[in-house]
Amino acid sequence: MKINLFEDFPKHSKEDWMVHIIRDLKGKDYEKTLTSLTEDGIKIEPIYTKQDGQGLDVLDYYHNRVHQASSILGLPPRIWSNVSAFEGPDEKTTNAEILDALLNGADALMLQLTGDENLEVLLKEVNPKYIEIFLSSKGDPVKVLQMFVKWINDNNWETNSIRGGLLWEGFGSVLTQGIGKETITETAIALMQLGEDLPRFRVFSIGAATYHDSGASLVQELGYAFSSWIDLIEVMVDQGFYPQEIIQKSMLRTCVGGDFFLEIAKVKAARIMMHKIIKLYQIDIPAEDLFIFAQTSLWTKTKLDIETNMVRNTTEAMAAILGGANAMYVLPHDIASGNSTSLANRMARNVSNILKEESYLDKILDPVAGTYYVENLIVEILQKVKTFMESIENNGGWWSCFESEFIQNSVKASRNRKMEEILEKKRTKIGVNKYLSQKKSIFNSGEFPMEESWQLLPFRDSMSVENQKSQNP
Repeated sequence: MKINLFEDFPKHSKEDWMVHIIRDLKGKDYEKTLTSLTEDGIKIEPIYTKQDGQGLDVLDYYHNRVHQASSILGLPPRIWSNVSAFEGPDEKTTNAEILDALLNGADALMLQLTGDENLEVLLKEVNPKYIEIFLSSKGDPVKVLQMFVKWINDNNWETNSIRGGLLWEGFGSVLTQGIGKETITETAIALMQLGEDLPRFRVFSIGAATYHDSGASLVQELGYAFSSWIDLIEVMVDQGFYPQEIIQKSMLRTCVGGDFFLEIAKVKAARIMMHKIIKLYQIDIPAEDLFIFAQTSLWTKTKLDIETNMVRNTTEAMAAILGGANAMYVLPHDIASGNSTSLANRMARNVSNILKEESYLDKILDPVAGTYYVENLIVEILQKVKTFMESIENNGGWWSCFESEFIQNSVKASRNRKMEEILEKKRTKIGVNKYLSQKKSIFNSGEFPMEESWQLLPFRDSMSVENQKSQNP
């Protein structure tokens, strides 16, 4: 017999709760004391009840649609890949590091390549059938993918077993590299042709991470990323490709920041937004078939009190997993120092393992499905991103906004505002402007990257404080 323990408790409306809240405030203003606005104007209430669930039924379809159910018996309901990143000209040494990571919890690799590496040495004894491989190009993405495809063919690996993708952002790549629209189009065509025989390997990345790590707001991050993807689809259609071909070869790459519940909602909203865009092309792809590559945020990391970055990494990874990420890359907590240690890399790899083996996040497929707070945030995010994307379209589309530097200027304005808030202590950042570490730190001056007006380069929100301390230790 099923027992409903909630029957023992009297039901209370939101109005009942509000009476108690107002009483406990003892005359303080409710709006000023308990509500807040995000930088995108999303209002955060102190309490959400069933009455706030009205209108959330539009999300019902997306409950538990995080990934396809595994065909392997005995696996938990929630599965995500634990990604470890590698680069370096010494293939033999890097190969030893790769094998060590795969033997100690990693089940996906992110290889940062130029296209000149010897993959026979770099990936010696690595069987791609059992892992996912993501490629990040440090130069020509076509050259990198050609090298990878040659390695697959030379070793007679089954092409249907190759999973992962190329982390190339299409039009978004012009924000860091001085390349033109024609070059991007030619690159996209070449990548499509190279990836044709790899049905489970994606060659396009919807690059939300670029905007996040440059200081964009949540709505800017998703709005600009999806708008650039739409522009890429349209250009490829003009080149004779079908929209479905491009969509099936695309994945979303996003960073997850420090606002825990808002970031959970962002990742879930990203999957929904991608699915809704696909439906506009009259294409029926289940939401659980979409792939999200998430990584912890470089923007939130600091050189001050580096150990605190471990806590940031953990909460960011947890938000990504609860939001439905399919691959999780945790940055080394000392990445801001510019020279990560083997200990930091091991600890980063272990974050996913701990969340899985000790926090049991793999035991429930979608634990935040139906939560009034998070789902209200999702609906708000979807509406604001939709409105933002419409404004981009009204201004001529993503490429036009890039050429006029509207995108760059708006993201830089958001970045500067947030960095100034931390510098002036209007926003608290532990270990940076509050609860400072007593350890002495040495900083190099000239912290800020040299950024052209057309560029969006990675920044960190604590850079202004770090730069100030380097000049006035």
